[in-house]
Amino acid sequence: MVRMVCNFNMMANDYSHEKMATGNFDFLRYEFIELYQQAVQAEKYLYSDSQASLAKMRLFVELACHELGKYLRLRPPVHGELRNKINMLETSGKVEPWVIDVMHTLRDAGNRSVHLTEINGHFVAKLSVSASRMENLMRDLHDVAKYLASKLGGSEVASTSEWIKPAESALSELVEQALSGQRDASYALAEYFYEQLASKVETGADKWWSKTIYADWQRDLAYWLEKAHSQGQPQSWLLLAKSYASGKLPETSARDAKMCFKKALEHDDDGQAALAFGLYLQQNSEQTRGWQLIEQAADKGLHEALCCLQKRDSQRDKSRYLTWLAKGLEVNQVAAFTLDAFEKLQSLRQTPECEGAVKALRSAVITAVAKRAPGIEFIVAIQQGNGWGNKELSPDEMVKQMVASYSDLPDCIFYQRELFDAVCAAQGHYDELRKIYRYVASTVASGDDLAQVQFSMAMKAIEAFKQNRNVAIPEPLHLLLQQSADAGHSEARAYINSSEGKALLKKTGFVTGGRMRTKSAEEKAKAKNKRKLAQKSRRK
Repeated sequence: MVRMVCNFNMMANDYSHEKMATGNFDFLRYEFIELYQQAVQAEKYLYSDSQASLAKMRLFVELACHELGKYLRLRPPVHGELRNKINMLETSGKVEPWVIDVMHTLRDAGNRSVHLTEINGHFVAKLSVSASRMENLMRDLHDVAKYLASKLGGSEVASTSEWIKPAESALSELVEQALSGQRDASYALAEYFYEQLASKVETGADKWWSKTIYADWQRDLAYWLEKAHSQGQPQSWLLLAKSYASGKLPETSARDAKMCFKKALEHDDDGQAALAFGLYLQQNSEQTRGWQLIEQAADKGLHEALCCLQKRDSQRDKSRYLTWLAKGLEVNQVAAFTLDAFEKLQSLRQTPECEGAVKALRSAVITAVAKRAPGIEFIVAIQQGNGWGNKELSPDEMVKQMVASYSDLPDCIFYQRELFDAVCAAQGHYDELRKIYRYVASTVASGDDLAQVQFSMAMKAIEAFKQNRNVAIPEPLHLLLQQSADAGHSEARAYINSSEGKALLKKTGFVTGGRMRTKSAEEKAKAKNKRKLAQKSRRK
């Protein structure tokens, strides 16, 4: 016990390597004092008393409804139950859909915090919410606060700031609460040390921690997790299972990862345990049972599980993929709105003259943009670049927007060929083309198609070479052109036989896989010695 309390100093020092969170809601302090007070109180109790924090979040949402109602001059004024107040804002059409969704999420969490729960035939008033879930809700609250400050007060600072996890003060309160017997505080500390162990895997110059510190974290994780478990914290089973499965704690004869996962399933309301157990089984060659558990988690609406299944079925089973996509839309999985817009885009391409398909795409895009769906700007670029939107983009403008947003797309969207063709038809963005070439070349269906991809890659490399006099390419230039010509590509054959083609193929500025650079004197000396040693060995 003494070591654990003293070790708090190490915890504080650990946080010195992270950005400290101070004044997350300062932008509300002067113009919206009531909202500021509720937000600060919600943050204060975030780890030590999740019920109190959720209640404050709910009050914040209710105050926000009235502030927005006054600003928008709604008639009649917002009134009734909180659900009704939020619905009145939605009906006005003057509040972004994502704000409405977040308000309902916080309202629902706040409602559950003040209701009794029946466990094994007994009613309890204590609600257990994981620290990670509470942090996600606090980020949602912060997003709404930024929206309010920007819309009602015009605060530029609020629109760019991000919520940052409280550090030393929160941890000191947690230790105090945990030592006084609060199981949620003990569990929050265990989660903290689990995250520390999970994140400190870097090596080299970035590795500031030692084996001794790592061992201390393991002991702290074991201590606080065992304490939370002995106090009956139901989520401790899942954290025990994950700690054993990842090797952060050693398994014992009495408890191992699989046994703890099975216990965690008994308290799995949101599907987190089913997903974690399913992934664990897959890593241990139990694919069928693993997928069954992931599907069980998806049936409960867990977004991460839905992502796994959408990625699995996107290429192999279209019908099942669409089923999981529909489930994602039903439970407001944000990525699902991007996938839905992409499906509408594909349908429109099959019937480009169909006005109904154009309207369906526009509707899906509007919804996805309102939900802040990841990567939706990529699809918007294609929509507007092809004249299917309210705004038209030039080819260069379309490619610029695609390049800026493609990395945010969900994994199950095959965007590489789309981006490849668009970049080839526009100016610049050679590095993006080089990054995706190998994937595109490995997925084309026919020899003619591959020949076109190879020729396009070669032409863009030559274009970049003419500008920079040296360029990295994914394959040797002569091979790209020769293979394309051998496959019957007439332009490739004509270029190889042209005077420019013959001259360029003799240049030394093309580098396969990396950029050419001048060798230092030391590197030249090493290379010379290496050649001499090779010559001596050949003479022997």
